[in-house]
Amino acid sequence: MFYVDPKTAKGREIDVLAIDPDNLGVLEIRFIVECKSTKKPWVLLCSADTLVGYNRISAFAAVSKEVRDIFVHRLSGFLDKFPWLRKEGLVGYSLRQALSNADAAYAAAATLAKACGNFVSAGDGKYTSVLSFGFPVIVIDGPLMRCSLAENGEVRLEEVDQGEFLFFLGDFGTCIRVVTARCLAAFTLEAKQVADQLRAELKFAEEQVVKAWKKK
Repeated sequence: MFYVDPKTAKGREIDVLAIDPDNLGVLEIRFIVECKSTKKPWVLLCSADTLVGYNRISAFAAVSKEVRDIFVHRLSGFLDKFPWLRKEGLVGYSLRQALSNADAAYAAAATLAKACGNFVSAGDGKYTSVLSFGFPVIVIDGPLMRCSLAENGEVRLEEVDQGEFLFFLGDFGTCIRVVTARCLAAFTLEAKQVADQLRAELKFAEEQVVKAWKKK
């Protein structure tokens, strides 16, 4: 799948684009995925303070303006319904590949940031749904370690199946999920549940958009 790089205006390739089916073209939920294979471990540098003071809607996903407006008015209810929005547990502030001089993690994150921005804002001039979500995901075929500081100041390192980290690039400021290959099946089911719940909660908004179209 390709997207248009906003800086170079050139087509760039992403590894996987998973789309939750939408027959109306009103509510589009996409999971933009970069895949990385390596024997070297990946390390999520985490802190309990990563999301302190940061907007939970922005951290949830790359979204269109119309989605953001809806979430602003219904945030308290949505926080109870969407664990991905609440962001429980440790969230990373950086992702690194251990024992490597190449910054493959940043390259993958930057690709996802540009692709997500393009898909939710129609940066390439193509049609995009009124209600758009872009969830960035990195899938790794290797171990994932979560690194944090314990209360006594000691470094704590533990292997996990998935995690997420907050990444900024231009107008993009969203958490990117990192999933190990062995956890991919479970993550896919979890992602589908999120998509189904979004469709259920935004059904009224979707119907309103369709009614507005019919009046034109």
